[in-house]
Amino acid sequence: MITTYINSEEGTIIKTEKYQTNNWVNLVMPSREEMEEVAEAFEVPIEFLEDPLDPEEGARIEYDEDSNSTLVITDFPVLDKNIRQTESYITVPIGIILSKGYIITICSRENDLFNKIVNLTFDLRMKSRFLLEVMLTVATKYNNTLKKINRERIKIEANLRHSLTNKQLYELMEIEKSLVYFLTSLTANGDTIKKIFRSRSLKLYEEDKELLEDLMIENTQALNTTELYTRILESITGSYSSLIANEMNNIMRILTLFTVFLTLPTLVFSFFGMNVDLPKLTWYGTIAAALTLMLVTFITLYKSKMFK
Repeated sequence: MITTYINSEEGTIIKTEKYQTNNWVNLVMPSREEMEEVAEAFEVPIEFLEDPLDPEEGARIEYDEDSNSTLVITDFPVLDKNIRQTESYITVPIGIILSKGYIITICSRENDLFNKIVNLTFDLRMKSRFLLEVMLTVATKYNNTLKKINRERIKIEANLRHSLTNKQLYELMEIEKSLVYFLTSLTANGDTIKKIFRSRSLKLYEEDKELLEDLMIENTQALNTTELYTRILESITGSYSSLIANEMNNIMRILTLFTVFLTLPTLVFSFFGMNVDLPKLTWYGTIAAALTLMLVTFITLYKSKMFK
Protein backbone atom coordinates (compact mmCIF):
# COMPACT_ATOMS: atom_id res chain seq x y z
CA MET A 1 0.00 0.00 0.00
CA ILE A 2 1.32 3.45 -0.94
CA THR A 3 0.29 6.64 0.85
CA THR A 4 1.69 9.96 -0.35
CA TYR A 5 1.86 13.16 1.72
CA ILE A 6 2.75 16.79 1.09
CA ASN A 7 2.69 20.03 3.04
CA SER A 8 -0.44 22.18 2.83
CA GLU A 9 -0.23 25.96 2.62
CA GLU A 10 -0.72 26.09 6.42
CA GLY A 11 2.25 23.77 6.93
CA THR A 12 0.25 20.71 7.97
CA ILE A 13 0.85 17.30 6.41
CA ILE A 14 -1.94 16.19 4.08
CA LYS A 15 -2.45 13.31 1.66
CA THR A 16 -1.95 13.75 -2.05
CA GLU A 17 -2.33 11.55 -5.11
CA LYS A 18 0.62 12.99 -7.05
CA TYR A 19 4.34 12.40 -6.92
CA GLN A 20 6.04 15.77 -6.68
CA THR A 21 8.94 17.57 -5.05
CA ASN A 22 9.17 17.24 -1.25
CA ASN A 23 6.78 14.30 -1.20
CA TRP A 24 6.70 11.88 1.68
CA VAL A 25 5.86 8.43 0.34
CA ASN A 26 4.93 5.80 2.92
CA LEU A 27 4.93 2.15 1.82
CA VAL A 28 3.39 -0.50 4.06
CA MET A 29 3.58 -4.16 2.98
CA PRO A 30 4.17 -3.04 -0.63
CA SER A 31 3.89 -5.36 -3.60
CA ARG A 32 6.74 -5.82 -6.06
CA GLU A 33 4.93 -3.61 -8.59
CA GLU A 34 4.52 -0.80 -6.03
CA MET A 35 8.22 -0.90 -5.13
CA GLU A 36 9.25 -0.78 -8.78
CA GLU A 37 6.86 2.12 -9.35
CA VAL A 38 8.36 4.16 -6.49
CA ALA A 39 11.94 3.23 -7.43
CA GLU A 40 11.36 4.44 -10.99
CA ALA A 41 9.47 7.62 -10.00
CA PHE A 42 12.12 8.79 -7.52
CA GLU A 43 15.19 7.10 -9.08
CA VAL A 44 15.99 5.29 -5.83
CA PRO A 45 17.90 1.98 -5.79
CA ILE A 46 15.48 -0.93 -5.58
CA GLU A 47 17.73 -2.46 -2.90
CA PHE A 48 16.89 0.47 -0.62
CA LEU A 49 13.24 -0.63 -0.81
CA GLU A 50 13.90 -4.36 -0.53
CA ASP A 51 16.27 -4.40 2.46
CA PRO A 52 13.87 -2.98 5.11
CA LEU A 53 11.34 -5.69 4.22
CA ASP A 54 13.74 -8.38 5.43
CA PRO A 55 12.78 -9.14 9.07
CA GLU A 56 16.40 -10.12 9.81
CA GLU A 57 17.82 -6.81 8.54
CA GLY A 58 19.70 -4.91 11.24
CA ALA A 59 19.74 -1.17 11.92
CA ARG A 60 22.26 0.67 9.76
CA ILE A 61 22.88 3.70 7.53
CA GLU A 62 23.90 3.54 3.86
CA TYR A 63 24.58 6.21 1.23
CA ASP A 64 24.17 5.81 -2.54
CA GLU A 65 26.22 8.27 -4.60
CA ASP A 66 24.42 7.70 -7.91
CA SER A 67 21.02 8.76 -6.56
CA ASN A 68 22.42 10.99 -3.79
CA SER A 69 20.12 9.27 -1.33
CA THR A 70 20.61 7.92 2.18
CA LEU A 71 18.96 4.84 3.63
CA VAL A 72 18.54 4.57 7.40
CA ILE A 73 17.13 1.35 8.86
CA THR A 74 15.95 1.31 12.47
CA ASP A 75 14.16 -1.39 14.46
CA PHE A 76 10.95 -0.73 16.39
CA PRO A 77 8.83 -2.94 18.67
CA VAL A 78 5.58 -4.59 17.59
CA LEU A 79 3.36 -7.28 19.08
CA ASP A 80 4.21 -10.81 18.05
CA LYS A 81 1.13 -12.02 16.15
CA ASN A 82 2.14 -15.67 16.62
CA ILE A 83 1.71 -15.45 20.41
CA ARG A 84 -1.91 -14.89 21.44
CA GLN A 85 -1.87 -16.08 25.06
CA THR A 86 0.12 -13.08 26.30
CA GLU A 87 1.61 -9.82 25.03
CA SER A 88 4.93 -10.79 23.47
CA TYR A 89 7.02 -8.38 21.40
CA ILE A 90 9.44 -8.63 18.53
CA THR A 91 11.28 -5.92 16.60
CA VAL A 92 10.74 -5.09 12.92
CA PRO A 93 12.96 -2.95 10.67
CA ILE A 94 11.67 0.19 9.06
CA GLY A 95 13.48 1.99 6.25
CA ILE A 96 13.75 5.77 5.85
CA ILE A 97 15.15 6.99 2.54
CA LEU A 98 16.17 10.64 2.31
CA SER A 99 17.15 12.65 -0.75
CA LYS A 100 17.02 16.27 -1.84
CA GLY A 101 13.51 16.08 -3.22
CA TYR A 102 11.73 13.30 -1.35
CA ILE A 103 11.28 11.14 1.76
CA ILE A 104 10.35 7.46 1.50
CA THR A 105 9.45 5.22 4.44
CA ILE A 106 8.90 1.50 4.04
CA CYS A 107 7.90 -1.29 6.41
CA SER A 108 6.65 -4.89 6.22
CA ARG A 109 4.07 -4.42 8.99
CA GLU A 110 1.20 -2.03 9.60
CA ASN A 111 2.04 0.30 12.48
CA ASP A 112 1.01 3.52 14.17
CA LEU A 113 4.54 4.89 14.15
CA PHE A 114 3.86 7.79 11.80
CA ASN A 115 0.60 9.03 13.32
CA LYS A 116 2.50 11.49 15.48
CA ILE A 117 4.48 12.78 12.48
CA VAL A 118 1.35 13.19 10.35
CA ASN A 119 -0.32 15.24 13.09
CA LEU A 120 2.63 17.62 13.39
CA THR A 121 2.88 20.97 11.64
CA PHE A 122 6.06 19.90 9.96
CA ASP A 123 8.05 21.05 6.94
CA LEU A 124 8.83 18.02 4.79
CA ARG A 125 11.77 19.88 3.25
CA MET A 126 13.58 19.33 6.56
CA LYS A 127 14.67 15.78 5.77
CA SER A 128 17.13 15.33 8.66
CA ARG A 129 14.56 16.67 11.15
CA PHE A 130 12.02 14.16 9.82
CA LEU A 131 14.49 11.29 10.32
CA LEU A 132 15.30 12.34 13.88
CA GLU A 133 11.62 12.80 14.77
CA VAL A 134 10.87 9.28 13.53
CA MET A 135 13.77 7.76 15.46
CA LEU A 136 12.83 9.70 18.59
CA THR A 137 9.29 8.34 18.27
CA VAL A 138 10.77 4.83 18.00
CA ALA A 139 12.91 5.32 21.13
CA THR A 140 9.90 6.69 23.03
CA LYS A 141 7.85 3.67 21.93
CA TYR A 142 10.53 1.38 23.36
CA ASN A 143 10.37 3.14 26.73
CA ASN A 144 6.56 3.03 26.82
CA THR A 145 6.54 -0.65 25.85
CA LEU A 146 9.14 -1.44 28.53
CA LYS A 147 6.84 0.09 31.14
CA LYS A 148 4.02 -2.20 29.99
CA ILE A 149 6.33 -5.22 30.09
CA ASN A 150 7.48 -4.36 33.62
CA ARG A 151 3.88 -4.00 34.85
CA GLU A 152 3.11 -7.42 33.38
CA ARG A 153 6.19 -8.90 35.04
CA ILE A 154 5.18 -7.52 38.44
CA LYS A 155 1.69 -8.97 37.99
CA ILE A 156 3.07 -12.42 37.08
CA GLU A 157 5.52 -12.32 39.98
CA ALA A 158 2.69 -11.53 42.42
CA ASN A 159 0.73 -14.53 41.11
CA LEU A 160 3.79 -16.75 41.43
CA ARG A 161 3.94 -16.05 45.15
CA HIS A 162 0.57 -17.76 45.58
CA SER A 163 0.80 -20.58 43.05
CA LEU A 164 3.37 -21.77 40.55
CA THR A 165 1.93 -22.89 37.21
CA ASN A 166 3.32 -23.60 33.76
CA LYS A 167 1.23 -20.76 32.30
CA GLN A 168 3.01 -18.17 34.44
CA LEU A 169 6.41 -19.61 33.57
CA TYR A 170 5.56 -19.45 29.85
CA GLU A 171 4.57 -15.80 30.29
CA LEU A 172 7.91 -15.05 31.92
CA MET A 173 9.64 -16.78 29.01
CA GLU A 174 7.80 -14.53 26.54
CA ILE A 175 8.83 -11.44 28.49
CA GLU A 176 12.43 -12.63 28.50
CA LYS A 177 12.26 -13.21 24.74
CA SER A 178 10.88 -9.69 24.20
CA LEU A 179 13.71 -8.19 26.23
CA VAL A 180 16.30 -10.10 24.18
CA TYR A 181 14.81 -8.62 20.99
CA PHE A 182 14.82 -5.15 22.54
CA LEU A 183 18.39 -5.40 23.79
CA THR A 184 19.72 -6.43 20.37
CA SER A 185 17.73 -3.81 18.45
CA LEU A 186 18.41 -0.92 20.83
CA THR A 187 22.14 -1.63 20.70
CA ALA A 188 22.05 -1.56 16.87
CA ASN A 189 19.87 1.58 16.89
CA GLY A 190 22.36 3.27 19.22
CA ASP A 191 25.22 2.51 16.82
CA THR A 192 23.18 3.92 13.93
CA ILE A 193 22.45 7.12 15.87
CA LYS A 194 26.18 7.63 16.44
CA LYS A 195 26.82 7.14 12.71
CA ILE A 196 24.14 9.74 11.89
CA PHE A 197 25.99 12.18 14.14
CA ARG A 198 29.19 11.64 12.10
CA SER A 199 27.51 11.26 8.68
CA ARG A 200 28.40 13.75 5.93
CA SER A 201 25.45 12.80 3.74
CA LEU A 202 22.93 14.20 6.25
CA LYS A 203 23.03 17.93 6.91
CA LEU A 204 22.25 18.71 10.54
CA TYR A 205 21.34 22.20 11.72
CA GLU A 206 21.79 23.41 15.27
CA GLU A 207 18.22 22.49 16.26
CA ASP A 208 18.73 19.08 14.67
CA LYS A 209 21.79 18.49 16.85
CA GLU A 210 19.75 19.24 19.97
CA LEU A 211 17.10 16.79 18.78
CA LEU A 212 19.82 14.22 18.09
CA GLU A 213 21.08 14.59 21.65
CA ASP A 214 17.55 14.02 22.96
CA LEU A 215 17.35 10.95 20.74
CA MET A 216 20.63 9.57 22.10
CA ILE A 217 19.43 10.12 25.68
CA GLU A 218 16.06 8.44 25.00
CA ASN A 219 17.68 5.45 23.27
CA THR A 220 20.29 5.08 26.03
CA GLN A 221 17.54 5.18 28.66
CA ALA A 222 15.63 2.44 26.84
CA LEU A 223 18.81 0.36 26.52
CA ASN A 224 19.69 0.73 30.21
CA THR A 225 16.11 -0.08 31.25
CA THR A 226 16.12 -3.20 29.08
CA GLU A 227 19.40 -4.38 30.62
CA LEU A 228 18.01 -3.75 34.11
CA TYR A 229 14.76 -5.64 33.45
CA THR A 230 16.72 -8.49 31.88
CA ARG A 231 18.89 -8.86 34.99
CA ILE A 232 15.81 -8.71 37.24
CA LEU A 233 14.06 -11.38 35.18
CA GLU A 234 17.14 -13.60 35.17
CA SER A 235 17.29 -13.28 38.97
CA ILE A 236 13.58 -14.14 39.30
CA THR A 237 13.75 -17.16 36.99
CA GLY A 238 16.90 -18.38 38.73
CA SER A 239 15.27 -18.07 42.15
CA TYR A 240 12.12 -19.88 41.06
CA SER A 241 14.19 -22.60 39.41
CA SER A 242 15.87 -23.16 42.78
CA LEU A 243 12.47 -23.18 44.51
CA ILE A 244 11.10 -25.70 42.02
CA ALA A 245 14.15 -27.94 42.49
CA ASN A 246 13.83 -27.66 46.28
CA GLU A 247 10.12 -28.47 46.12
CA MET A 248 10.86 -31.49 43.96
CA ASN A 249 13.47 -32.68 46.46
CA ASN A 250 10.93 -32.36 49.30
CA ILE A 251 8.34 -34.36 47.34
CA MET A 252 10.86 -37.09 46.56
CA ARG A 253 11.89 -37.23 50.22
CA ILE A 254 8.28 -37.57 51.37
CA LEU A 255 7.61 -40.32 48.83
CA THR A 256 10.77 -42.14 49.94
CA LEU A 257 9.68 -41.99 53.60
CA PHE A 258 6.22 -43.31 52.72
CA THR A 259 7.85 -46.15 50.79
CA VAL A 260 10.05 -47.03 53.78
CA PHE A 261 7.15 -47.10 56.25
CA LEU A 262 4.91 -49.10 53.91
CA THR A 263 7.71 -51.62 53.30
CA LEU A 264 8.35 -52.39 57.01
CA PRO A 265 4.99 -54.12 57.80
CA THR A 266 5.25 -56.12 54.56
CA LEU A 267 8.76 -57.20 55.56
CA VAL A 268 7.64 -58.39 59.02
CA PHE A 269 4.55 -60.28 57.79
CA SER A 270 6.54 -61.89 54.97
CA PHE A 271 9.26 -62.94 57.40
CA PHE A 272 6.87 -64.72 59.78
CA GLY A 273 4.94 -66.24 56.89
CA MET A 274 7.86 -68.36 55.66
CA ASN A 275 7.81 -72.18 56.16
CA VAL A 276 10.80 -72.28 58.55
CA ASP A 277 11.15 -72.76 62.30
CA LEU A 278 10.65 -69.36 63.90
CA PRO A 279 9.36 -68.22 67.28
CA LYS A 280 5.58 -68.58 67.20
CA LEU A 281 3.79 -65.21 67.42
CA THR A 282 0.12 -64.47 67.50
CA TRP A 283 -1.43 -62.17 64.89
CA TYR A 284 -1.36 -59.34 67.44
CA GLY A 285 2.25 -60.12 68.24
CA THR A 286 3.19 -59.83 64.57
CA ILE A 287 1.43 -56.46 64.34
CA ALA A 288 3.23 -55.32 67.50
CA ALA A 289 6.59 -56.36 66.03
CA ALA A 290 5.84 -54.41 62.83
CA LEU A 291 4.77 -51.31 64.76
CA THR A 292 7.87 -51.52 66.98
CA LEU A 293 10.13 -51.69 63.93
CA MET A 294 8.30 -48.71 62.38
CA LEU A 295 8.66 -46.72 65.63
CA VAL A 296 12.38 -47.42 65.87
CA THR A 297 12.81 -46.38 62.22
CA PHE A 298 10.76 -43.20 62.78
CA ILE A 299 12.85 -42.16 65.81
CA THR A 300 16.08 -42.82 63.91
CA LEU A 301 14.96 -40.76 60.90
CA TYR A 302 13.61 -37.98 63.11
CA LYS A 303 16.91 -37.63 64.94
CA SER A 304 18.71 -37.44 61.61
CA LYS A 305 16.38 -34.50 60.66
CA MET A 306 14.83 -36.28 57.71
CA PHE A 307 11.39 -34.77 58.50
CA LYS A 308 12.57 -31.14 58.40
